[in-house]
Amino acid sequence: MEKIFDTNSLYPGYEEPLKKHFSAVYDEVFVSLSPFFKVKGKNEEETAVSGREIVSLEEIQKKDGTFKNFQPSDNRVIYSSNPNYPIEIEIAEKGITVTWQYILENAGFKSLQEISLALKTSIGGLNKEYRTPELQEVLEKFTVKNSIYHPTEGRITVLSLIKIYHCLIEIRKAEIVIADEFFQDSEKIDLSTLTCEEFILKVRGYVYFFPVDKTLLFTIEWDSFFFLICGDGETIEQIVTQFDFEGFLCDENTRHNWDTDD
Repeated sequence: MEKIFDTNSLYPGYEEPLKKHFSAVYDEVFVSLSPFFKVKGKNEEETAVSGREIVSLEEIQKKDGTFKNFQPSDNRVIYSSNPNYPIEIEIAEKGITVTWQYILENAGFKSLQEISLALKTSIGGLNKEYRTPELQEVLEKFTVKNSIYHPTEGRITVLSLIKIYHCLIEIRKAEIVIADEFFQDSEKIDLSTLTCEEFILKVRGYVYFFPVDKTLLFTIEWDSFFFLICGDGETIEQIVTQFDFEGFLCDENTRHNWDTDD
């Protein structure tokens, strides 16, 4: 039962089915989609849309000296953090969830997979063969017009962390372990001693969350706009329904790259 924890294999390889990877420990794996959101009081002109923005080589060289010897390239796209994107506490206090289903039904997409590809294309997170600039354009036109921010990638985002915080307290799993991607930094914390905002600020940079009894696991991977919730079927059904995590249960074939699989 301890194998994935003993070997720090808390996220599977890209080719391995997700359920198979976790099957020795968990019955079910739920793909939870990181929500889009609005911010109360922000209008269209103030919406930064994405946490990243494309910058020129000249711009990044002015900001960061490590790029001073880089030469211009037609194939290189440079992304930088968007300084106008809302900070964590602002999102926690004023954020309003916008579901992927809403985007799907109103922006002209045919599937959740298309939304995921549009998001990954926007951050340069796909190989050339999978990039979908036309879908990225559809997404950005819709979100800018409607003052909707994109989720950030590679970290469980604020609005999902709020759900996790309340979920773990509700099911009496408040003592948890938080760990970084390589398990070089891990820490036990007791959620009952922290406010939700304190929890959000404390776990920046961490990608794995699980109760000390390891009956649940929340895990994410770089460049992903979704995270995994692993557990027994009854618990997964309870928390997904009660706390409204948006997403889908994995079948036997679902892989990390579900958005590019046929």
